[in-house]
Parts: sequence; C-alpha cells; structure tokens
Amino acid sequence: MKGKWVHKVVPSETVVAEYTGLVHSAPGHGPEDFELGQKLGLPAFSPVDARGHFTEDAGTYAGQSVREANPRIVADLRTAHALLAEETIVHAYGHCWRCKTPILFRATVQWFLKVTDFKPKMVEEVGRVRWFPDWAGSARQLDWTSNLRDWCISRQRYWGIPLPIWRCAKCTHWTVIGSADALRKANGYAAGMDLHRPGIDRVVLACEKCEGEMRRVPDTVDVWFDSGVSSWASLGYPAREDEFRRWWPQDWIVEGPDQTRGWFNSQLAAGVVAFDRAPYDQVLMHGWVNGPDGRQMHKSLGNVIEPETVISKFGADSLRFYVIAVNAPWDDITFQEDGVRNAHRTLNILWNVLRFATTYMVLDRFDPFAADLSSIEGHLRPEDRWLLSRLEGLKTTVDAEMATYSLHRAARAVESFILDDLSRWYVKLVRGRTWTETDDRDKLAAYHVLFEALSTLALLLAPITPHIAEAIYQRLDGRKLSVHMLDWPVVREQRLRPELERSMAIVQELVEVVSKERQKGGRKLRWPLKLIAVRTANPEAAEALATLRSIFLDQVNAKDLAILGLTDEFPGTIVVAKPDSAAIGKTYKALAPRIVKLLAARPAEEIRKALERGPYVLQVEGQPFSIEPSMVRLEKGLPPDVVRVETPHGEVYLDLRVTPALQAEAYARELIRRIQQMRKELDLDVDDFIATAIKTDKDFAASLDSQKAFIARETRSRSLTFADKPVESEHVVEWKDVDGHAVTIGVTPLHLSEAVREFTRIPGITMQKAMALFDAGYKSLATLRAATKQELAAVDGLAAEDIDRIFEFLSAPQEVGAICRTCQASVPSEMRRCPRCGEAMTIEATPCPRCNSAIPPGVDTCPVCGLALSVQTPPGTPSRVACVACGEFIPVGSSECPSCGAPQTLRAPSVSTGVTVDAAPPLLKDSSSYLIREATPEEAYRLFLIAQQAGKKGMVITRLFPQKVRERFGLADLPILWLSNVGKEDTIRPKDLEKLSLAAEQFLSRENGVVLLDAVEYLVTNNNFLTVLRLVQSIRDQVAVNNGVLLLSINPSTLDAHQMTLLEREVDRVVDVPTGPTASRSG
Repeated sequence: MKGKWVHKVVPSETVVAEYTGLVHSAPGHGPEDFELGQKLGLPAFSPVDARGHFTEDAGTYAGQSVREANPRIVADLRTAHALLAEETIVHAYGHCWRCKTPILFRATVQWFLKVTDFKPKMVEEVGRVRWFPDWAGSARQLDWTSNLRDWCISRQRYWGIPLPIWRCAKCTHWTVIGSADALRKANGYAAGMDLHRPGIDRVVLACEKCEGEMRRVPDTVDVWFDSGVSSWASLGYPAREDEFRRWWPQDWIVEGPDQTRGWFNSQLAAGVVAFDRAPYDQVLMHGWVNGPDGRQMHKSLGNVIEPETVISKFGADSLRFYVIAVNAPWDDITFQEDGVRNAHRTLNILWNVLRFATTYMVLDRFDPFAADLSSIEGHLRPEDRWLLSRLEGLKTTVDAEMATYSLHRAARAVESFILDDLSRWYVKLVRGRTWTETDDRDKLAAYHVLFEALSTLALLLAPITPHIAEAIYQRLDGRKLSVHMLDWPVVREQRLRPELERSMAIVQELVEVVSKERQKGGRKLRWPLKLIAVRTANPEAAEALATLRSIFLDQVNAKDLAILGLTDEFPGTIVVAKPDSAAIGKTYKALAPRIVKLLAARPAEEIRKALERGPYVLQVEGQPFSIEPSMVRLEKGLPPDVVRVETPHGEVYLDLRVTPALQAEAYARELIRRIQQMRKELDLDVDDFIATAIKTDKDFAASLDSQKAFIARETRSRSLTFADKPVESEHVVEWKDVDGHAVTIGVTPLHLSEAVREFTRIPGITMQKAMALFDAGYKSLATLRAATKQELAAVDGLAAEDIDRIFEFLSAPQEVGAICRTCQASVPSEMRRCPRCGEAMTIEATPCPRCNSAIPPGVDTCPVCGLALSVQTPPGTPSRVACVACGEFIPVGSSECPSCGAPQTLRAPSVSTGVTVDAAPPLLKDSSSYLIREATPEEAYRLFLIAQQAGKKGMVITRLFPQKVRERFGLADLPILWLSNVGKEDTIRPKDLEKLSLAAEQFLSRENGVVLLDAVEYLVTNNNFLTVLRLVQSIRDQVAVNNGVLLLSINPSTLDAHQMTLLEREVDRVVDVPTGPTASRSG
C-alpha cells in the first residue's frame, strides 16, 4: 500500500484507553469511523455487499463471508510476516435484537432529512410542550433533540411504504410525488391498487425533461417517518381539512421511554417540517412493567407474566386498577400478584356495597329519580352530610390529580374512599336505617346518599376499571346506553363540610382507640359496654363527641358517654394509700416494716380523712405512732375492669364491667350471629322470614327472655321459642360453645317474602297487610285473582278500601312497549327516539297526522306544521324496577336484566287460561328428550303441565324450594327432588350425581313419566360440565328405554357455545323460546 495515510495515528474521542489504545479505522464500516474519515478526507471504502460477503474490491477474498474469511486473512498476515500478535478480547459489540447475531456496519447511499436546518425549532418546541414527568422533556427529550443528527429516512425492504421519488434513467431528472392523484395518468397505475412496495414499482412516469421513463427509486421509507405524520394523516389531511381543523393538534400522547428517540422524536421532526410546531401539546411517558424479580420480562429469563393468566384469575379491572395505582405512571413497576389480589379485593368490597344498597332499594322500590336529594335535605343525618362532603372532596382530588396525570394518586384516593369512608364507616352507620320496614324519609335519605356515592364512583372509575363501572351504572341507573355517555361529575362546593369532616375524623380515631382497648381487655365488639368517659377533652374533641354522640356510641357499642372536665373524676374512682417506706424508716427505724404493713391494711379513705385534720395515729402493740402526711402517698385508682388510655383528644375511660343486662344483650348478639349464618347457609333472601327454635338450659333461656324481641327483629323470626327439648326444624345446627353454653338452633324458612313483595306492589298494602293476606292462605297474585271480595273481607286488618285497591290493581291492563333495535330497551310505543341510546325507533318516515308531511325517523315534531308527536313520561314515574328473576335494580322497560339476562316480559305462571286453537301446544313424544333454551324455566314448566294434564306422571329436579313450585303451579302431590345441601328428606346434594341418576331411573322405570330438570347450570357450578353431561346422557337413556320424556330447561347465556352444542346433540329436539313482546303469553 502506498499513500500518506499508510502509517498515520490520529486522536479520537471514541476510542477507549485499554490494551494498546490503538484501533484501525474503516470509514466504510462504522459511524464513528465514517465521520472521522469525512473530517480527514478518507474515502468510505466498503468492499462488503448486502449479504455480508466480500465484493470484487476485496480481491482474493471476494465471495467469502466476512466471518469465514477471518481465519484466512490472519493466516495470510502470518505468512507475510505482518502479524504482530493474535489474541481474543471481550468488548461491547452490536448484535441483532431478534436472533442475537453480531451485526456488520457498512456505508451505503441513503436519503436523509436535513434535521440540522430546523433543529433549533425542535428544541424550542420541546420546551413549549408539557411533559409528564417534567424530566422526560427537560432532560431526556431535550438531550436527545439537542444531539440529533440528520435523519436517514430510507430503508431497503421488500415490502413497505415507498419512498415517493421517481428518477429518469436517461437524464437522471427526479421528482417527488405528493399524492395518488399525480399517478393516475402513469403507466401501470390502476385505481385502488396497493401503493406499497413492490406493487408501486410497476408504475412508470414519463420524464418531463426528456422522453425517457422515470422509475421509482427502490427504497422504502423509515416506518418512524410514517408514524411521525400519523396525527394528521389519520384525519385525512391534506385531502380533508374539516377534521384536521377540528382535531389537530393532539392534546396528549402517551408512550414509553424508548419513544424518546422513536415516536416522540419522529412526530416532533415531522410536525416542525410540515407546520413549524410539534403536533402535540402534552406528553406522558409511562414506565415499564418488570417481572417479579425486578428485571425486564424476557422469555429467556423465565420471568414473563402473561396478562391473560392474571385476567383469568382476577379479571381485567383488577389488573388495570393495580397497574394504575401501584406507582406513578412514569415509574417502572415490579409486578406482584399480591398487588392484583388486593385490587381485586377492593373492587369486590365495592361490589358488595352495591349489592347491599340495591338489595334494600329493590325491596323498598326506591326510585332515585322520583325526587332529588334536595327534597329530603331536612332528613339528612350528620353521617349523610359527612359522606356527601367526602364525596365532593374525592371529586376535587381526582380532578386535580388527573390534571397532572398523577393517575396513581387519583386511584388511591378512590380506593381510600371505597374502603375507609364508604365500606368500613358509612355502610356500618346506615345499615340499621335500611332495615326499617315502613316508608321512612330517614331511610330514603340514606338510599339517596348511597345512590349518589355509588353513581359517582362508577363515573370516577370508568376510565380505570370500565367493566365494573359499567355494571354499577347499569344496576343503579342505566338510562343511557353506557356510563361512558355521561358527563364527568362536577364538584358541588355547597356540600363541602370541612368542620364536620374534622369532627368525624376525631370520632373515628377514638373509635379505633376503644376497639384496641376492647381487644386487650377481652371484650368482643358484640358485647356492649356500660360507659365510656372522656376526660379533659380538647374543644374540638368535645364538640365532635357532642355533635356525633350517637354515632360514637353506636360504633363502640356502649350504652352511655360522659364528657368529664378537668376537676371531674370517673364515676367510682377510689383512693389508694401507699406508705412511704423511706420516710417511715427514717423516723421509726426497726419498727418501720411493721408500721408499713399495718398502714397498708388500713382503709385508704380513713387515712385520707384523718390526715386532713392532722397526723394519723396508728396503734402498734398498744403503742401509738404518729403518721405524718409525708409518710403516705394518697393516689386515685380505678375500679377493677375500668381501663384508662391517653389520647391526643383527652383521657378515655372504658368501663369493661359486665352487668346481667349487658351480659344478656351480649348473649343475644352471639345467637343472632349464628342464626344469620344459618340463614346464609339456607341461601335465604334478606327479607325472608323464618321460624326459630332454640334448645338450651333453662337458666340460659331465662337470662335471654328480655332479649327475645331483639333477637326476633334482627333475624326476621316471626316466631322464636326457647325449649329444653329436641328441636324439629328444617335446618338444625348444634352450637357447642356460645360463650360457654351449649345451644341447638333450628331454623325453618317461611317462604313468604316473594308473596309479600308482590302484595306490597299494590297501593296501600303495607307489610303487615301483606303478611295478613299470606297468613290467610293467599300465596301469590294468582291466588288473589281467584278470591272474591267476600273472602278477602274475612282477612284480619284488611279494610274495604284495601280490597278495592287490590281488585283495581289486578284488573289494570299491562302496557306493552316497543323494543329499541339498537340497545334492546323497552320504550313506550308513542316515543320516537330511545331515551337510553338516543337512536330513532323507526327507520321509516311517519306521515304527520295534521298535514300529512313526512316526519323523519326519530324527529319529535313535524318539520312543516310543527305538530309534536312524542309524549313525555309523566313526572314521578319510576325509572327502575326489580328484575323479575334475580331482583336486581334495572331500568324500567329493559327487555333483559343486565345482571342475570332474564327477559322482563315473562309468561303467565299458570296455564289455567287454557290453550287457544291457533296456538296449540306441541305433543311430547314418548322416549324423547327436549332441550328448552330460555332465560327462566317458564316454557319448560308449561310443557310439563301439558304432559301432566295428558295423564303423564311427573317428577321435577330443581334448585327452587319445593313448596314454591307446588304453590305456583297448583300441584300439591308433585314429587320434587330439591338440589340442596340442607340434607332433608327429598333433597339431594348437588355433588351426589350418582344418587340423582338413580332416583330418576327408579321413577322412570316405575311411572314411565316426564322428568323436568331445570338446574343444569347449578349442577355445573358444583361439579364440572362433563360430569353433568354424563348425568344427562344417563337420564336420556333411561327415558328412551322406559317410554318417558325428558325436559331440560337451560339458560343459554350461562354456558358457552361448545357446551350448548354438546347438550343439544343429546336431545331429540331443541325448543327456542323467543324474548320480547312476542313471548308475553303462554297460550
């Protein structure tokens, strides 16, 4: 080699000072070397092709892979005695991110965007844009932009967005094409063709400078350039300017830290080139979710957490809430499953609060839209005003945190409100108010506040946990198609009560203190305390306890509260005399021990009174000894079982002494807890009544005699008896240790709640009158329809006007509305537009009744004469009703319940009206099986009754309580197998499928009858689908052999499509039951 650069060494800022500190320079194979070569005038020599093989410029090594040629080159150097040394060193080197292969740099001809010309404007725009966090812009993005080089926008790819440059092969003239319109006259262009490479390469233009052909350069555009123009390209600009003017620039974008050099940068550069500004105003840079070990997730590390796995376990909302709340959005997250579990627990607590609220709202037919909150303003208690104030404070906090994208703080504020304010405090305070049986304004106030709190939480949670937010909204309101169609909640500052919040916080702190001292003293919260006293309370605490006295006493379960001043003592405080051994020993020497002992045995009050008059004289073996005041310390002491604790709000005294009355109440609460547990085991509704029998010893029963009314009221026991003989009830449990007493409790459900609910729908029929009707033998509205006025007049407590109201209610026609085509809501027939989703009820124009002009679909007034067509809903009309199947609160007119999917226009429960000629029932063939697809088992029971009337013996396998089925269908002797864990006669546990199959087999072989199974879904939840499928196959085979009939009633929404297909294959016929108005009659 010859030339002035053969043996020259130049300084470099990029070479690391290690080994010799010298590296060779290859200007054609590396950006640093290329830049150095440009500076020193070295050619960018690159004898390597795109495959990584040497070209002809490499001489004897041409055609060889650069890696394969390495050993040969070293050998040739050794042969030429030009090799000084050979060794292997370890250093950082670029590798392919996908296959981990070492990469080769080589210099090629590319197209560049000359960023350096407008980089100052880009830097200026980085400073103008708001970045979250601030350092994402002021440090990270600014540093990247300040050091930005010219942007290489060309790539060599088989497929991609083409670089729109056509060059003439003859004169080298080139042009840039700006739109597809410029290609319409080109050779090879077809309307609607794919404009990506390679298809676009067939398009040839005529050169405007010569007669040659212009072909596109083969390069594609960097995909980041494509994404850089997305903000206006997605709006159709420049072809469309209306959407561009409406939506551009972007208010906000979000991406990860890798987009500092990616999307953030490409949009910034493209925006400055096209519009002299960044196309965004705010940027949020989010962090990464790392594996549980703190490292980035990689399959090779084995620390990848699949979102689908977490979602299947906890739900999407739990994962979303955890990711939002655990850290600031811009901080990395070390994923912990326990965090998702805690989020799931929080959302589950919220759901339980919703169920608590809606359960009682449904029972009382509460309609939040019949009257607003202001109408019951005078009935709001302090706890109501406190929660409303906290709710407005929550709105303020969430608004402020959302404005700065501190989403974690917003989510944590919502979580704190759910757990601390709503669930653990307010619900406890209002639970007793919801149990009031009468129409009470105080109870309505609590309902309104619960409704307001839950509705607002649905809105605040909608961006974070959309699924549960939607479910809450649909159960509470549902007037709109989605919670996301509502406006963001506005802060009502007039509801803020900072003083009340401070007072309530003091009460909460004191309740916590009492709770801890109870635990230390071994007094459970169910055991009431006689007295709690607060001494030397500061003014704020004294005011709080005076204002919120009833709340404090309720939460600590105490009978009385005393506020004591500085000079006041706790009632029953005693004086204790403590001899001073040192002072006595100084005076009486050797006799001191005996004097101390005798003095300690004397009454403290006697010593105190004597010392007030002078020295106290103590006789020791007949000899008087004078005891001076300095020899005795008089201290105040508390009676046994009275605890004193210091707090920032004053001294708190707890009287833990137990009186017979307090003990009786405590025992009553222990029994109530166990009876409530038994109610839960029986799966009773909250308004179900029971008959309770308790077996225990006479002394224990006698101590509880004064508490019978309290126990009965709390457990909804219509009868409560104590006895010392065995208990005969439907559900019996022996409790061996109720605070040292053996008790056997028997509970029998009375199953009158469903009838009471129906009866109280009748205006003027109160709970007491409804129960009187039930006691008189009327179990449903159907039985009332069959009664005469004379028969009802014999019911105790029923007046003549009550009977008139009953007959008026039963004879009122049922309104049938139209079904919205979009959201399936039931809409009054006269309405032109669905009030829920806003869509037109028809797709055709309606002729105006006045002028006969065409009125467009959904329009309320005639555009020609102005005639109004829509009829507004009368004020006070209930907006929500209870689902006929599950009792959830749903919008009036809903065709289906959003909770259980049950249709809301059900068939008549009785077939006593007969079957019309044009709607004759299908004949059930012997040895056949039928699957009825229906939301509730109405059609299956109708077919079952038809078979009964045709002479077939029948048996029902159901989850419904047998007495309800017999009363509803008038089948007193119907054999019913009740699927229940109660363990009574004619019950089969849902997991005992072998016993169930045997019972069906014995019935079919004996009676050749019809078997109705309406609990397949319940069996699946207690076993698994394949096990239940085998049960169905077994019963089907017995039906075929014994000339029987099998009716399977299944709600298709409870099983997946594959499971339904497998079941349908096992039957002879599938009966689809339509929903909506056409399904309102049973024939």
